[in-house]
Amino acid sequence: MTTTYHRLLLTSLLAAGLAGVSHAATFTFTGTHLNGSVSSIPVRVNSGNTVGTISGVAFDPTSLSGGQYSRIYFTNREPTTGTAKGGYYSLDVPTGTVTFLGLPSNAADNNRNSSSIAVNNSGSVYVGQDVSPRIYRIDTPLGVPNQVQILGNYAGSTDDDPISIAVVPTTNQLLVFDQGLDNDLQVAVSIVEPSSTSGTPVFATIWSDTQTVEANLRGTYSSFDNNAYFTYLDTPIVSGMGAIYRLSLGGALDTILLNGISASWNIDDSIAINPADGSAWLPVNTGGTDRTYYRVDLANMTLQSPGVYLANVTQEFTALAFNAGLNSVTFSPDGKVLAVGTPDGADTIYLFQAVPEPTSLALVGFVALAGLARRRSGYSGLADN
Repeated sequence: MTTTYHRLLLTSLLAAGLAGVSHAATFTFTGTHLNGSVSSIPVRVNSGNTVGTISGVAFDPTSLSGGQYSRIYFTNREPTTGTAKGGYYSLDVPTGTVTFLGLPSNAADNNRNSSSIAVNNSGSVYVGQDVSPRIYRIDTPLGVPNQVQILGNYAGSTDDDPISIAVVPTTNQLLVFDQGLDNDLQVAVSIVEPSSTSGTPVFATIWSDTQTVEANLRGTYSSFDNNAYFTYLDTPIVSGMGAIYRLSLGGALDTILLNGISASWNIDDSIAINPADGSAWLPVNTGGTDRTYYRVDLANMTLQSPGVYLANVTQEFTALAFNAGLNSVTFSPDGKVLAVGTPDGADTIYLFQAVPEPTSLALVGFVALAGLARRRSGYSGLADN
């Protein structure tokens, strides 16, 4: 666990590294599941100012090298106009190199702006456009890309809004979380088969509900327990407590009560699951661009009644000037790194180090000191953009 002294030292180093940068984020670590170390990569600057509204963020599971995942994919949710170039990008984490890969949006059709991204275990990238709607699979994205549109208007109208997507690695299926299936009040979760194309869509809607008021949802998949999880941007109050939801791939819905949370949370556009322990991480809007990140202990929740569970919640850190982008909070496949993409100010991706197992603390400390001694341009052991 990081001591108070170490946290204060990190805070001062962060402030020094970010001095002179507009909208610089500052952090106060209050929990025990992050070690207080933060890295930052100035994506907008490193892209040559083509990135202006970072949205979906996903690690490439095929990029593991030396115990670290070296590549992140993300989308830029804005039209291609002026210096801006909407579409999807790759980020080389060690060097900070940002590369535009494809699916350019255009000023004439803002509905084609990309908002979500996922990567399967073979390195194929999925990109979702939530308003159009369109979902693409791109095989060999870093080589000669093979781009296939796997889904278009897949429900009974042209108003589908696939806002979040996630890969189910064991079956190579794609989970699609729709915040307006046939109309703005109908939310749904569907599973798309690998063989699906826009001309011949192959999918099954495993759950849907019609709301009385429009309730935007965000979702993801947990490899820890092979379930989908989602939250509404305004968490509902159930039995006097805030709640999120678990959905089996067979369509069984469970309500997860957030122990001690008696007021609705304003979720900041994302939900992430740590694959190492199955915990859910929620960024909560506390006003303006300030956020508080909470961890929900899903592995140890207790059954209250059929289909209703109670989970403990801990506050892990607070942040000033740190709003997350759409679908822009995610963990590395090994659960060791939490990545957050922020679209305001300088379009930056921040990397937080999870607390390692006790047996590896000494090794991590040595690596951290070595990293500070050899900072690299564009990517460092501490926020220095």
